[in-house]
Amino acid sequence: MKAVDGIDLEIREGETVGLVGESGSGKSVTALSTMGLVDDPGEIVGGTVELTEARVADELRDRYDTAEFVDGDTIDLTAAPEEALRFVRGREVSMIFQDPMTSLNPSVTVGEQVAESLRLHQYGGRRRDSWFNAVREILPKISGDVDEAVREETIEVLEEVGIPEPGARIDEYPHEFSGGMRQRVLIAIALACQPGLLVADEPTTALDVTIQAQILDLIDDLQADLGMSVLMITHDLGVVAETCDRVAVMYAGEIVEEGPVEEIFGNPSHPYTYTLLESLPTEEKERLTPIEGNVPDLIDMPTGCHFAPRCPWATEECTSGEIPYLQHGAEEVDHRSKCVMESFDKNEYGDDEVAPGRDRSIGEPLVEIDGLRKYYDQTDGALDRLLGADDRSVKAVDGIDFTINRGETLGLVGESGCGKSTAGRALLHLTEPTDGRVVFAGTDLTGLDGSALREQRKNLQMIFQDPLSSLDPRQTIGQTVREPLSIHDLPESDPDVAAEVEVTVSGIARDRVEVTVDDEIDAVVGTGSGVATAHVDVTVADGEVDVDVREHLGVEGTVERTDAGDVDRVSVTVSAGDTDRLRRRRRVRQLLEAVGLEAGQYDRYPHEMSGGQRQRVGIARALAVDPEFIVADEPVSALDVSVQAQILNLMEDLQDRFDLTYLFIAHDLSVVRHISDRVAVMYLGEIVEVATTDELFADPQHPYTKALLSAIPEPDPTADTDDRVILEGDVPSPIDPPSGCHFRTRCPSVIPPDDLDIEQETYREVMDYRQRVEREAVDVETILDGTGESAGQVAADGGTASAGPSGGDAAPSDAVEAVRDAQFDRYPDGRAGEVVDRSIELVIAGEWEEAAAVLEETFASVCEREEPALPEGDHPAACHLLD
Repeated sequence: MKAVDGIDLEIREGETVGLVGESGSGKSVTALSTMGLVDDPGEIVGGTVELTEARVADELRDRYDTAEFVDGDTIDLTAAPEEALRFVRGREVSMIFQDPMTSLNPSVTVGEQVAESLRLHQYGGRRRDSWFNAVREILPKISGDVDEAVREETIEVLEEVGIPEPGARIDEYPHEFSGGMRQRVLIAIALACQPGLLVADEPTTALDVTIQAQILDLIDDLQADLGMSVLMITHDLGVVAETCDRVAVMYAGEIVEEGPVEEIFGNPSHPYTYTLLESLPTEEKERLTPIEGNVPDLIDMPTGCHFAPRCPWATEECTSGEIPYLQHGAEEVDHRSKCVMESFDKNEYGDDEVAPGRDRSIGEPLVEIDGLRKYYDQTDGALDRLLGADDRSVKAVDGIDFTINRGETLGLVGESGCGKSTAGRALLHLTEPTDGRVVFAGTDLTGLDGSALREQRKNLQMIFQDPLSSLDPRQTIGQTVREPLSIHDLPESDPDVAAEVEVTVSGIARDRVEVTVDDEIDAVVGTGSGVATAHVDVTVADGEVDVDVREHLGVEGTVERTDAGDVDRVSVTVSAGDTDRLRRRRRVRQLLEAVGLEAGQYDRYPHEMSGGQRQRVGIARALAVDPEFIVADEPVSALDVSVQAQILNLMEDLQDRFDLTYLFIAHDLSVVRHISDRVAVMYLGEIVEVATTDELFADPQHPYTKALLSAIPEPDPTADTDDRVILEGDVPSPIDPPSGCHFRTRCPSVIPPDDLDIEQETYREVMDYRQRVEREAVDVETILDGTGESAGQVAADGGTASAGPSGGDAAPSDAVEAVRDAQFDRYPDGRAGEVVDRSIELVIAGEWEEAAAVLEETFASVCEREEPALPEGDHPAACHLLD
């Protein structure tokens, strides 16, 4: 299998090159090959990876007397021995891996994991492989082998990547960090030795849009400071547009187009690049245009263009011979495309006449949520309580109210940990709500017993986020979709649904064809607007009669002939089937076809299908019981942009066909904008804003909503992002959420006291400092190391400076100034500055509670004293700024 098949790529000094393409294109294998990290049975069978760096080349020549892999200033990494590659990895070429939780060692502190790279490459600390040294690596605290210089440099690196109070957190473990902070630790490990090339393999895929904006901003700043080159691997074209200088588009192991980022986005010259960009949801598109088909199997690839089977413009010339690279754009622009066509008619792609606008009627409220809460106890039983375990509850959902109207799609958005998925599960009673009411079609689900709730579940279904983990690997696709039918003793016919037939005839008069349709066909084909329709085609040719029913229904027919043997009359009966087993099998085949799968995939297993096909199976399973309401929990988050477009189109089509109502949970706001009629914004268990989609995106009211929308990556390299709002920090713990407005700890518009004259940005820094004081998270010891004194000495001496604002001895002014410089970029002046100085003196003295009280007395905001309410109206937002 040729995962990477003869690519040529150059990354210049200080340049960021984006490598994009669908899953299976070979992006990650390219990155691993660059580092010499391809696992068996993979191997590099041809070509070279060359690193040009004079200093490294000289050092390797000194290490190896016959360094044939070094030629002048260039090192051939593919010919280098493993020992030489270890010398280069982490020092000159580093990698940020995709999933920080699986890339970090859970049994080693984050400081030790950063220090390891420094020891190996800058302090000559490579140890011989042995059990004793392995134990010393795993137990750095016991070994006492953390050199002070390494520790100081580790703290500096962690501070550079935005880890707050790194001196205090250096001895913490990965599980004690949030997702965004873990990603920063990975970046710190990669950048510890200031490499010349950073390979970033999907560094933001698993992150929320706000944390993604932080990480991309961080990488950009560090690149500018260190002058390094970056290979950015991603399938998010918005990330590429905002971060890259050049782009290489990869498909089926080959680079099919390469050029400056403005050229690739403004003048895509390969059909694959163009169709990939057209798959993106944008404000102007009512209907997405996905790329048909899937990335091909990389074993025994056919000659010619690998994209030809999916290309709308493919010709016979595309399917044979070697495809050349053609130059595009101006003469001074290096823009090449591996396609035989100089140009192609882009107006031929897509069909503007297909669903130009969805004409749906939004009905009365179908689902009403009133004060819904879901808390999780941390104690499992009496033993935990006896041992003093924390008995505070995790407030995952903390009193939310909203309605979803019949036929509507309500988008529910927010960062990870805000309670979106928990709200969807509690709504469906997949987890028992702690409090509140869920009313579905006039029925309060809260008071129903098990059997009554199971009966209602036929009307409420869920599409889960990860189709591979939510599908049983031991069941075939047919068994998976059939299972809910067996559980609920379905399919069954609804007597209120009318059955009708649409007949098309050929070769015989219409009045000589009689078609009878069984009233119970809705059990197989489903319903739309209270009608189940069968489509029957009757063709008479050369005395033969052919009857085709587009749906998976049973067909019986009789033919009456004249004395001459000609067909005189045709009678056809269409039915759902006589047995439950037959009806279920037909219903499953009908559902597979409805979601765009083939009937021949009935007996396949989940591992034999692509990610997009598995997601379609999950949708078919949800539709099996003919529900009215579906909770879609991140249904497209793990999919490529082209497959994502297919699934979104499918969900819209199914909604129109089966009169479905959706709660669409997602953190990708461009997707939410495309599919939703209204949007509810959730933060730390609460709804903070609700509005129609157009109004929310045009005029967001809550500062959190503004930050979310601001952080959306624009797939346009010419877009102006200077006014982007970068939220600092992470979502607070739902165990002990902040008082008042939960968002106040990160809000860029927190309201200062009326009697305090202070600028907003400065006040935000004071509030951040207050939070660190309340958590006792100001690392005074590390800060004062630079002054030559310890906090204990300063406190014992009583200080030499003049008395502080409240009288008594004060800490030395140089110590206060050192802490002040470490904690603030913008320091308040006047009375506010005096209060902060007094708090710093108390912090140095170890009087944390008194320091926090001094700050609270002066800087307490209405945002922390009072909880804002979500008012009534068409566009409510819970924020004191709107009072």
